[in-house]
Amino acid sequence: MATNRTALARLAAGRTFPALCVVSLLALAGAAGPAAAQYMPGQTPAPPPFFALQNARIVTGAGSVIDSGTVVIGNGLIEAVGVGVDVPGDAWIIDAAGLTVYPGLFDALSSVGMGTQGGGENGGGGNVQFSLQGGQPRSVGAEDRPATNSWISAADMLDPESGSIERWRAGGFTSAMVAPDDGIVTGQGAVVSLAGDAREMVVKAPAALRVTMSGAGGFRSYPGSLMGVIAYIRQLYMDANHASAYEERYMADPRGRRRPAYDRALGPVQAAIAGGWPTLLPADEAREIRRAIKIARDTGMRLVVAGAQDAYSMADEIAAAGVSVLVDVDWPEENRDADPDADEPLSSLERRAYAPTTPARLEEAGADWAFYSGSVSSPGAVIDNVRTAIEKGLSEEAALDALTSAPARIYGLDAVMGSVEPGKIANLVVTDGPLFDEDTNVKMVFVDGRKFEEMESEEERPAEAPSVNISGTWILSVNNDSQEAIAELEVSEDGEVTGEIRSEQGNLVITSGWISGNEFNLTGTVEAGPGEEFEITISGTAEENSLEGIMSFGDFQDMDFSGIRQTPR
Repeated sequence: MATNRTALARLAAGRTFPALCVVSLLALAGAAGPAAAQYMPGQTPAPPPFFALQNARIVTGAGSVIDSGTVVIGNGLIEAVGVGVDVPGDAWIIDAAGLTVYPGLFDALSSVGMGTQGGGENGGGGNVQFSLQGGQPRSVGAEDRPATNSWISAADMLDPESGSIERWRAGGFTSAMVAPDDGIVTGQGAVVSLAGDAREMVVKAPAALRVTMSGAGGFRSYPGSLMGVIAYIRQLYMDANHASAYEERYMADPRGRRRPAYDRALGPVQAAIAGGWPTLLPADEAREIRRAIKIARDTGMRLVVAGAQDAYSMADEIAAAGVSVLVDVDWPEENRDADPDADEPLSSLERRAYAPTTPARLEEAGADWAFYSGSVSSPGAVIDNVRTAIEKGLSEEAALDALTSAPARIYGLDAVMGSVEPGKIANLVVTDGPLFDEDTNVKMVFVDGRKFEEMESEEERPAEAPSVNISGTWILSVNNDSQEAIAELEVSEDGEVTGEIRSEQGNLVITSGWISGNEFNLTGTVEAGPGEEFEITISGTAEENSLEGIMSFGDFQDMDFSGIRQTPR
């Protein structure tokens, strides 16, 4: 993956890079200076007017599978699908024999490609009452609209140069619903395509309203507790309904009435109620889901529950309520930092065991639901976690629907995307095998009819079996820096390495890795802000209780590192 130097330059100008080797990497970014080659974003050449994928297995996502057919793409749309379809004479013919065409994958809630919101008196777009550190007055009641940023649109926060877009697109994702994440009402979500400039990316805006259960300013300000947040959300929607009713009466007979007051925080809430926008409320536990359903009934919002990992215990209830659910595919894991001698609560054990069964239970109940990536850092890890749900009883057909048609349906876009059908947007992923098979690779992706080839293959892995077992916990030091990080590594029998590297600044998730003989190679990603991800390669040699090698940061200077096993063998 190419390093996004534009983003790194912004980091060097003062942003925090929450990952391993913070000081060293920022120094390198700043040192690149004028002598470094000028970064120029890649320019996609004008595509041919038509593509034709011939001899492909086509999984339409609309219930049918064509064993050997053709997909014709023209002007960003799917022109034809089937056997023996007419192919325009000026089409770029692609022999897709042995390949499978699927609808492009759709992350139902994501931060991919999100930059920062510009303009506004607070710079970051936050509500004036929410910015307590800026000397603004604290909220004392609902009328202050605390932490209500409903007018902010994700469509105005896109960074088309974000490196995360390329990574997720290379993994088969062509669309995402992105939303701001600051405040109680964080703002308006947008469905975006993962290609093009900021204007071309937007498919639908607004596509949803996002509401959280986060307080405003702690107990020093209203609402400073969960109970206060719930009360405020109810009051906000009561105010919105009242304002809409008053505006209707005023427009029918304005004489003698005071004109409605302008309220930029309340207006989008009114529009969401009137327009039936999906309103995302977070809820994981069964009691939280029931609470969200009750809030929706009391306020008139069109509820979409986000999280829902405990929905396995009430799938029939959710289906009967007629609400949509976004399932966080980031399945709970054991806390590696917990006291090893402490007993883990039964509720945590149950959740780890049963959360991956939620999708199968929702499928069985006939609920309307889709997957979203949550805190999962890579598209490959999303597919791995979906595969876990399949192992727990979810059908592959329902898994595909939850990554394609279902999010399109939830956001009101099923007429234009989510399946391989004539007239729909040409968002496709082409693989060399069944989508959820462990050895399947993405060969090409089409976004709005634009063709993107397979990413450069990873460094070829040597065939020699591991001679050193590097499983366990390691303490790492970079360039003899006093700053340390903890590496938790696990090696399979065939030498595949997984795990993560943790520091006080954040985590580096290992997305691929191997050890052959005593040589190892690890690739990981770090986040540098919403939608900003960078790839780091770590390679070197291992002995029983020590590691040494090089950390590579894209086009920047490499750095030496060393490591010692936490508990020597």
